[in-house]
Amino acid sequence: MPRVRGIWWLYVAAVAAALVLRLLWLDDRPLHHDEGVNAWFVGNLMDGYRWSYDPGRFHGPFLFFFHLPIAALFGVSTLAFRLPVALVSTATLLLLLPLRRWLSPAGTVAAAWLLAVSPSLVAYGRDFIHETYLVFFTLALVVSVARLIETPTEGTLALSAACLAGLATVKETYVLTLAALAIAALAAFGVERIWRTAKALKPVARKGRDWAVFAFGVPYLLLFTSFFTNLMGLPDSVRTFLLWFGKGVAGEGHAKPWHYFLRLLVEFEPVVLAFALAAVVVALIKKDAFAVFAGVWTGVLVVAYSAIPYKTPWLALNLVLPAALTAGCLVRHAAVWPRWVRGALVSLLIAGLGWGVWRTVEVAFMRHDDDSLRLVYTPTHRDAWKLMDHVRQAASRAPDPEKATVRIYGGHSWPLPWYFRDLSGMVYKVTVEPEEGVDSDVVIVEDDMEGELKPLLEDRYDRKTFLLRPRETLVVLVRWPGSAGVPPAG
Repeated sequence: MPRVRGIWWLYVAAVAAALVLRLLWLDDRPLHHDEGVNAWFVGNLMDGYRWSYDPGRFHGPFLFFFHLPIAALFGVSTLAFRLPVALVSTATLLLLLPLRRWLSPAGTVAAAWLLAVSPSLVAYGRDFIHETYLVFFTLALVVSVARLIETPTEGTLALSAACLAGLATVKETYVLTLAALAIAALAAFGVERIWRTAKALKPVARKGRDWAVFAFGVPYLLLFTSFFTNLMGLPDSVRTFLLWFGKGVAGEGHAKPWHYFLRLLVEFEPVVLAFALAAVVVALIKKDAFAVFAGVWTGVLVVAYSAIPYKTPWLALNLVLPAALTAGCLVRHAAVWPRWVRGALVSLLIAGLGWGVWRTVEVAFMRHDDDSLRLVYTPTHRDAWKLMDHVRQAASRAPDPEKATVRIYGGHSWPLPWYFRDLSGMVYKVTVEPEEGVDSDVVIVEDDMEGELKPLLEDRYDRKTFLLRPRETLVVLVRWPGSAGVPPAG
């Protein structure tokens, strides 16, 4: 008993470490492009504008409507947007507890630590994007279905349906997750056992069908229709698969080679990968159904995401989760191995976790805007803080600071429209439109568009350049005070 208690203290320490790594200096980095767009939508919802699901351009509605009441309570800021994501990322570790029967206490603790210090989960568990919620609901669905099989009640059936609804409203890639889970279940448990389980659940399914439909249908219907203000959201929730399949095949500017995720795992998650591979071998020998399930789940997703040309590093979160569960199964089996083997395994795990912490600190804190690291993707450069200070100082010196005009040109200028949303004279345009006039107190333009803009400027401007992202320069033009075209005295 004392030994078991000691094990669970290690689990508590893993949760605490996960929380610290995800909360530390959470608002030191500027929002990146996708975060800025997501923040803009939540801000619009707070201002009374409608958000309608656009299946061709954006992911599911959960992120926006989940963050809306939080933003209403705590305001809109970098910290307020990222804090719920960090907390949910940490809470994912709590979902391991119901799986301790299959992982064992030691395996649960090992999986918790692997997820706690994972460079992938920490880096993107601190960003206001969809992926962390997808991972959370995936594990919640696995846990709830396992609970349903163990304790078939109307409540566990409704819980599973609710978890499925959460998964479906986060991001369209949930279909890949469901396919991987189904294939993994078939590989691990076989058709006959699954059929027997389904037959055993039939009475509960008949009795609890209405509650299950309610638990799935209500959040799905409300979120995709934007609370009945966009009824086309329902057919769009199906049409999205065709649209994103086309994007996935085409790459849409994010095309990567087939081995991209394998290299990502080797470079940033080698301990999880090595332990998971070893666990699959042991599972096949020992006929460990749960380890086979987790291993096949991992393998199917690796193959699926590798086959699709469209690749971004945050998709790796979906691979690390089942790989960590598989790795936990290896630790469970090690309990009966010779002491020296167990000692070697624990030593490797501790060394790997230490290396993981260092890699996490490097990616999430020290080099968060260095995209020479494969896990860092389209980051906003820290130079953007200087750009924002420069623009605000210029706006404060305008003839009428409260109505200072700021024009932003370029399709890759996010998150600046979000950060300058409070300036009443802020205008954001993807392209230069001469008929609308371009002169303003401050003009921000992507460097490759400056030649198109310059002939249209009638006033005189001071020019400075700043990095928005690595190798992406923005030109900031500040109008000289006084009459148009007249430089200031002195």
